[in-house]
Amino acid sequence: MEQVLTFGLTCPFWASFRNHSTVNVHVTYPFPPPSTIYGLLNAARGKPQDWHDDRDAWQIALVVEQRGRLVETFSKIMKISRGDEGEGAAAKGVFDRTTLIRQKLLAPHYRVYLKGPLALLQEGERALLNPHWALYLGESDDLVDVQKPHIVGVAPQADTQAHSIIPAIVAGCQLVSVTVKFRQIGRRWTPVRRIYSLPPVGQEVTLPQPMSMYRIEGRKVVFDERTEDTGQT
Repeated sequence: MEQVLTFGLTCPFWASFRNHSTVNVHVTYPFPPPSTIYGLLNAARGKPQDWHDDRDAWQIALVVEQRGRLVETFSKIMKISRGDEGEGAAAKGVFDRTTLIRQKLLAPHYRVYLKGPLALLQEGERALLNPHWALYLGESDDLVDVQKPHIVGVAPQADTQAHSIIPAIVAGCQLVSVTVKFRQIGRRWTPVRRIYSLPPVGQEVTLPQPMSMYRIEGRKVVFDERTEDTGQT
């Protein structure tokens, strides 16, 4: 029997999970990447920004309960131009206004599953019930409602049907390459990406081969067991 921390995430307004390879049109992923879920958990625990010390201790699975309606909005952002030393002081501190298109998901709903050492799961449960910081999902103004975090005991078993996002290529699903975590190389943080299959909402899909599955509250959930993978998929 293993322990899993599970909770719901509902965005009362909207959410956006930007694909960072996009520039003037901010395209959103159809679900929050594992790195975003880990950031939410760290905010609840009161960890500093960009803290990743125990990322490899957590395994993250997700079921999309409601994808949300995709809309596109125009946004204006301010960029500061500091200038080079040769340009003189007048060029420093000048703000440029940039217009861009940003995709948003209206009122999406997710179910999150976390696996790891029991002490960490208990810490996460306490933090989500009484978060240190205000919680958001995606951008800093995308508020999120965390619903009923609790720990359940479950025994994994092999199965060929799943409801959650799947770390494999599965027929009948949308393929999405997302960031699962960041790895520091020198002074730079490099994203570790992986391809997931996203099943149709409310449906289970057939896997090409049996995988270790967790049956939790009516859902069959797959965790990504490859926590030591440091390359890009």
